[in-house]
Amino acid sequence: MKHTLIATSVLSLLVGFSANAAQNCEDLTGCDAKVCHIEKQLEYAKEKGNTNKEKGLTNALENIKKHCTVDGLKGDLHKDIADIKDDLAEHQDDLAEAMEEQESDKIAKYQQKIEEDQAKLETLQAELKKLK
Repeated sequence: MKHTLIATSVLSLLVGFSANAAQNCEDLTGCDAKVCHIEKQLEYAKEKGNTNKEKGLTNALENIKKHCTVDGLKGDLHKDIADIKDDLAEHQDDLAEAMEEQESDKIAKYQQKIEEDQAKLETLQAELKKLK
């Protein structure tokens, strides 16, 4: 009885740590966050028996652990931000043209794209700010 109680306590403690670790990926930044997210995906792939995904994620995890740097992440984010800004400018031009031609379906379409671009831009800028 005493051993069962101890085993149950240890198991509960480990499950608590595991759940806590899974929740804390959001608290991490940079390469640590990438590793954490991939480890979570890897754990899920193992649970589901998806061996192909498991192999791919294992390779990705190894590559991140070997090659990930904060400067590399910053560079990727700067590139992504520049791409989104280009898309945003293009969608704003398309919106202006649609407004000139009074095409309400295109106006709604480009307004939606602009909102999506702005949301992506804010997310990327927030990620970049975390790395500084």
